Amino acid sequence: MRCRARQLVPVVLAVSMVVWGSAQVRAADPEIDRLLQSPVGKDWVTNGGNLTNQRYSTLKQIDTSNVKQLKGAWMTRLKGSGLGGKYSAEATPLVKDGIMYMVTGNDDVFALNAKTGEILWERWSGIDQKISTVCCGWLNRGLAMGEGMLFLGQLDANVGALDIKTGKEVWKTPIEDWRNGYGVTNAPLYYDGIVYSGNTGGEFGVRSRLTALDAKTGKILWRFLHTAWSGRGRRRNLASRHR
Repeated sequence: MRCRARQLVPVVLAVSMVVWGSAQVRAADPEIDRLLQSPVGKDWVTNGGNLTNQRYSTLKQIDTSNVKQLKGAWMTRLKGSGLGGKYSAEATPLVKDGIMYMVTGNDDVFALNAKTGEILWERWSGIDQKISTVCCGWLNRGLAMGEGMLFLGQLDANVGALDIKTGKEVWKTPIEDWRNGYGVTNAPLYYDGIVYSGNTGGEFGVRSRLTALDAKTGKILWRFLHTAWSGRGRRRNLASRHR
């Protein structure tokens, strides 16, 4: 967990920026943006539930009086994806309109019928199993959703978009090079046409940053670098790079 803590800074920063900085006249996905700003009900469209990241649901069917009666409804094996000692299952599934979306430690994504567990589609990452800059196990902490797509970060430092109905890849953008120590394990954040992602790599001395990508095309819009201290104890300037 210590290895991944640096990702929290850019993700929290992203929430602040989308809440305070969104000034577009028309949202790119009004329904998802509304759900992201509302108390969570039957749909869970982002890793923390909504932009408050409280992981709280307003549903009342299950409460303290009946929680002890819960039992398994179904179990589905994801065809061996992420099965092995080097993988972890740390993602929170997303749910929209009765469909559950899950990503495994191998960056493979599955869509399941939330009532039955039936696999509706699957997308295999094909990620290079010889990546040498994964310090603390192979994992993926979740997906983002918007504009008819699912967004995910990968251990090879790519951020990608999948068609939510088919799982077909729409775009994939390298935000860094994994050979230089970078990776992505955090759940991206979608809001108002932009996908935000942090990066891993503190164990290899890389600099943490927040990357914003156009949700439709995957084009990098800008990057925000955190403040750092030079070897002489002088503060470096906070930098933002645009492409």
